[in-house]
Amino acid sequence: MARRTFARNGNPNRHALHDVGLAIENLIFQAMALDLFVHQMAGFDVTKARALFGIPTITSRWRLSPWGIRETGAVVPPLRERQMAPRQRKPLDQFVFGGRWGQGASALGRH
Repeated sequence: MARRTFARNGNPNRHALHDVGLAIENLIFQAMALDLFVHQMAGFDVTKARALFGIPTITSRWRLSPWGIRETGAVVPPLRERQMAPRQRKPLDQFVFGGRWGQGASALGRH
């Protein structure tokens, strides 16, 4: 999680989302190095989580990311097929832009 404001001066922390993203990325890399899996969760009740874990309201931009060992039998049945299927990725031109928003990078001769 990250603070909404900086502790030293109370100014807004407009980099909070970026900071949380980088922290999660590094945790995921470490988990992979330890042969563990991480599942980022967004579908949780923030109010209940704050109350349960005593998380202050000065924080925002936080995620739950359980770590564990992947076992095929441990996957929740309705999600089993999706979780165990090979990953399908979007083509880069759908989210990597070159020059202008919405203009795929391949328009610049890059793939």
